[in-house]
Amino acid sequence: MSEESEFDPLLIDRYLAGDLSPAERARVAAWLQAHPRDAQLLRELPRTSLGAAHSASTDAAWQALAARLQAAGQDDLSARRARMASDVRQRTASPWLRRVTRVAAALLVVVGGVATWRATRGGSLTAPRGRDVTTLLPDGSRVTLAAGSTLRWGAGFGRGARDVALEGEGYFDVVHDDARPFRVRTRNAVAQDVGTRFVVRAWPELPAVDVAVEEGVVALMDTLRPRMEKATLLNAGQRGRLLDTGVQVTSDVESALAWMRGELLFDATPLAEALPAIGRRFDVTLTADPALANRRLTARFAAQSLDDVLGALRLALGVRVQTTGKTIFIAPEAP
Repeated sequence: MSEESEFDPLLIDRYLAGDLSPAERARVAAWLQAHPRDAQLLRELPRTSLGAAHSASTDAAWQALAARLQAAGQDDLSARRARMASDVRQRTASPWLRRVTRVAAALLVVVGGVATWRATRGGSLTAPRGRDVTTLLPDGSRVTLAAGSTLRWGAGFGRGARDVALEGEGYFDVVHDDARPFRVRTRNAVAQDVGTRFVVRAWPELPAVDVAVEEGVVALMDTLRPRMEKATLLNAGQRGRLLDTGVQVTSDVESALAWMRGELLFDATPLAEALPAIGRRFDVTLTADPALANRRLTARFAAQSLDDVLGALRLALGVRVQTTGKTIFIAPEAP
């Protein structure tokens, strides 16, 4: 097996399942010997753990493996962003990424096998600050988590209702199944698909849960006041915000999808909401002087660096920016 292209990716999946012939085990052993980093990660996911409760070491191994294989998911995310905004610049693949691309099929099978194992017993996925994450769930639904978000699912995922819990923001491309509804639970809201693609926003700084439907239909319901109002159906091109008085429906869907195009979009957004969004994108912490509490930001950032964004804030808001490591303080200009 002198060329990586000769390696059958299905062997990795069957390796995890313990279903290999002696000859096949020899092939996998040779491949793992040639890829010691991958071999180490697989050793940290022992078969003896498959029927046991998750341990901290197993979760750590999963996070490490997910990080190593993130390039494959980012390829899909980049392609999606390119389709949504043709002016987004294509990134130049590093030699390491090109190597991963050559064996992407094998690695994706590993992700599929491990993700399926975890999902049937419950699990979680977190997008680190500074990077979005795309994953394929065992039912075929695809989820993209915005930087700083977490998705969790219970032990019964896929056997009946497909319920996930979201903290932050996620884009859901759901494989519809009438017999197994897909529901996103977050804060005081439940968003259930009716065959669709949609975004759910539930950041802690936002005053209300926000759902934007790109395709299909979503049923949005308030879990704290279920008797006050039945589920509101949101069609493609509609956006619903779950207020105390009910669901406010608008047609502002494009701005909700901006982050999927790699953009930060603010339209008269209070700084209390804009600064955390910028912080998650660049993995920094931004705070503002209380004197700026009523200031609002209108701006669109695409491929700009953090320095470019901070420069734009100085000009747009007339403020001073004080940086200490990864902590940034926004203050009024000195008189």
